[in-house]
Amino acid sequence: MAKDSNKTERRKLIKRDIDAARHEAGDPNARVVLWDSELLGFGCRVFPSGAKTFVLSYRTNGRKRLLTIGRYGTLTVEQARKMARAELVKAEAGTDPLEERQRDTRGETIKDLCAAYLERHASQKKSGHDDQRRINSHILPTWRNLKAASIKRADVAALHSKIGKRAPYEANRTLALVAKMFELARRWGFVPEAHINPARDIDRFKETKRDRYIKPDELPHLAAAINSEPNESARNGLWLYLLTGARKV
Repeated sequence: MAKDSNKTERRKLIKRDIDAARHEAGDPNARVVLWDSELLGFGCRVFPSGAKTFVLSYRTNGRKRLLTIGRYGTLTVEQARKMARAELVKAEAGTDPLEERQRDTRGETIKDLCAAYLERHASQKKSGHDDQRRINSHILPTWRNLKAASIKRADVAALHSKIGKRAPYEANRTLALVAKMFELARRWGFVPEAHINPARDIDRFKETKRDRYIKPDELPHLAAAINSEPNESARNGLWLYLLTGARKV
């Protein structure tokens, strides 16, 4: 286990001090960090190889954490301090930045979310086959390998618009499907608890009411369905409507 070692007294980190810093703790496993006096918990870790990395030490839920901000040289001191301050704000608000990063790295993709949705939710629905068709036709071809948490409202709006150019009804059903998937994604931990559903506040296409007329080859199936109705009054009423052509006006 690495031991902590303060390379210098705590003072504001500047480029000159970082450039001059060396790993001289004797123990190659010792953790040598130059801590910043301006932002509590912000520092620059020095490795035996000479590499230097900005870090942030913080506590969340009673646990001490060390988050890597980025490599010195790629980031300036000021850039790293600004990034560290933003992560510290998250930690103080109750979010663990390290856990959040690990989840993003581990990554639940849209493909993973779709698989979970089909297994855990769509399989319980009578219309589950419609969900699977829309997932295979629209959602997976567009977002398959993207992280679920990376999908934004603009992405959903673009997909909705693309489908709607040729099939407004299908576009609206797909939008509703995406909304439900992300509602469940939050419950299942695929996205952070505070993640805003990207399908919210997107205007649906106006739909024209569609009349559906039964085809001759469907009549035997309809008759069988009516005859299987256990309620005699309902069964007789359905036959009356069918045989007399009665309908709402």
